[in-house]
Amino acid sequence: MAQIGLRELHFATLEEDTKENLTYGEIEKLAGAINATINPTVNTQELYADDQLWESVSALGKIDVEIETAELPLTLRAKLTGSKLENGVLIEKASDSPPHIALGFKSQKSGGKYRYIWLLKGVAEPMAEDYSTKRDNVEHKTPQLRFVFMPRAHDGEWKHTADEGTPEFTGEETWFDSVPGDTSEEGEEEPDE
Repeated sequence: MAQIGLRELHFATLEEDTKENLTYGEIEKLAGAINATINPTVNTQELYADDQLWESVSALGKIDVEIETAELPLTLRAKLTGSKLENGVLIEKASDSPPHIALGFKSQKSGGKYRYIWLLKGVAEPMAEDYSTKRDNVEHKTPQLRFVFMPRAHDGEWKHTADEGTPEFTGEETWFDSVPGDTSEEGEEEPDE
């Protein structure tokens, strides 16, 4: 079935990604999801012998992701790009170091059910911006963020996808509660003082 919608765009900062531990920060929502494009790069090496293709080996390269939202407050932009926000002013430097993040969303299919996606480890690129003067016809200019996603060191995974309505998948209600694979202990009780 065709995808006909996009909503519930979320992100979480990847705090630790080692063979032993995988932890993400608090999941936050990005308002006004407009578009999400996922474009994996596949590197292929071909070997020819006896005047024909003998072997073809492919390896996953970087995964380019672009999201477009209706708005992106400076506070969230600073979190995603690693820039500094001081006294309401976003300060962007060449030395900014964006954090690794996970990005999740859901997309309605033509049958009415949803496809659920988590991209597990990516880093934002500096944000392109487009401004123009008002004319007789209003033209919206919306924020677009580009990311480069990659496999996690913890388990080599880069994406989780699930379809609502399949008997095996029952996680629709909790999809955005945590990033898949997070090994941190949730819900630890605070000690009584």
